[in-house]
Amino acid sequence: MPGSGRSQSVIPSRAESLTSTLRHISFRRLGTSAVHQRYLEDDRELNSYLGMRSQSVEDLLKRAPTGAPRVIPRDQLVESLSAYAKRHDAPPEVLANAEALLDPETHVIVTGQQPGLFGGPLLCLHKAATAIRLCKEIQEQGGPRCVPLFWNHSDDHDLEEGNRAFFVNQQQEVQRFRLDITRHNESLRKIHVGRDVERLLEQIAPLLPQTEFHDDLMAALKPRHPDEAMGDLQARLMFEVFGKHGLLVIEPRDLPECAFEPLKKWWDKSDEIRTKVTQTCDDLTDLGVDITIDPSATMMFAMSGDRREPLADGEEITDHRNLSPGVLLRPLWQDACLPTIGFVVGPGELSYLAAVAPLYRFLGVPQPVFVPRSSLTLVEPSMQRLMTRFSLDLPELDNTPEKLAERLLQDDNGEGDIEDKVESIKIRLRTDLDAVEKILQTIDTSMVGALDRARTKSAEELERLQTKVRNARQNREGTGIKQLRRLCNSLRPRNRVQERVFGPLSYLNSYGPRLAEELIGAADPFVTEHGVLEL
Repeated sequence: MPGSGRSQSVIPSRAESLTSTLRHISFRRLGTSAVHQRYLEDDRELNSYLGMRSQSVEDLLKRAPTGAPRVIPRDQLVESLSAYAKRHDAPPEVLANAEALLDPETHVIVTGQQPGLFGGPLLCLHKAATAIRLCKEIQEQGGPRCVPLFWNHSDDHDLEEGNRAFFVNQQQEVQRFRLDITRHNESLRKIHVGRDVERLLEQIAPLLPQTEFHDDLMAALKPRHPDEAMGDLQARLMFEVFGKHGLLVIEPRDLPECAFEPLKKWWDKSDEIRTKVTQTCDDLTDLGVDITIDPSATMMFAMSGDRREPLADGEEITDHRNLSPGVLLRPLWQDACLPTIGFVVGPGELSYLAAVAPLYRFLGVPQPVFVPRSSLTLVEPSMQRLMTRFSLDLPELDNTPEKLAERLLQDDNGEGDIEDKVESIKIRLRTDLDAVEKILQTIDTSMVGALDRARTKSAEELERLQTKVRNARQNREGTGIKQLRRLCNSLRPRNRVQERVFGPLSYLNSYGPRLAEELIGAADPFVTEHGVLEL
């Protein structure tokens, strides 16, 4: 049975009386990045780079930089967050959390991602759910007030990465949808996608069946005007899903001008920063850590009109407000601006943070506690029934449906044996009846005709039985392969974890507001295994 021998819990939904079951599977069975695995297992060699993984709220608060100053005065930060929330029609809970940051004893649990089509992959929601859950746990255990914030990194210019949405179509295949646009080096914030998104919504509508949540979801996804960018759409979806839980959202270009001041200072130290990162990557390699970041990656970009142009190290700039940090400095900029005490990160981010984390001390930026985001696979009831029927679990779904079918057919309840046995009976019957015929010819030849009729009738009936058994087996095999294909494509699409491929639309269409409740309930920030959330 799937899940046997693993921890399970039942999560009550706050939105409805329905309940979900949560169980966990080791990442060693599913696979993850080497740094992520080592960090979860408290590898001491990573401590000097990433710090120790927090195993409780008390543990996190001991090391959190709660009293460190930041470059944005709190009143200006609150003004920017509030204006952004109002622009995107965020609910009152969001505005209340923004106002709470006027209190110097209120802190931020931050996470983020570049904008993605229709909210990006599910991992974006899992990040936000983990941040919200961590804020709740800190306050429930007597810690300071913390508010969750999603850094909506619309400075990014990788349109190919953000311009994708995957669904299981009517043929049970994973189908990619994208906006019919191409850009080169344009900031996602500057790409107007309103009309294109409307056209794409019409294409995916048949894959979202009519439910009680369907119309509200489609209304939330519909662009407000043609000039909307992907950052706008990402923000509105995050507010739609998590606004009632007070999730703040901000794009870097909506921060006050003072937020850009440290970028100029850092750019003046570009040579030293490059040397520091290169040395750290060498040290990590010596420890057997697979570095996923290129230490020669572009450190800084310049926003020029709609374009985001790479700068060569040391290149002169005319206006620091146009600077946009690359992957090496982006997390430090976020934590220089916000009163962050916890940073919810994914497996890939942990890999590059190991290389850049020493820059926090070098540049005088308070280093937050890195909290691995919750990793989840969402299993709907029909998928759980198929897993139970076939006695399969997530790790086995890395195989193709055809290979899984081969394994299942090796134990086909004897259907193949029945065909062979009927064939053997036919052969023996022919042999025995031939022997009887020889005897009858010596006794009374008139009885041979009756024997021929019996031979023909019995052969026809056995052939009919054999055909029925064969058809039943072939139908079972065909249906089984279709069901296995549906199972694999739903839970391990393209042989990857579900959260990195599928977005949230199908689940929001089926479960509505309950989805946010379930994700927050499952997103334990201190669990070190992959969660299987049976909805």
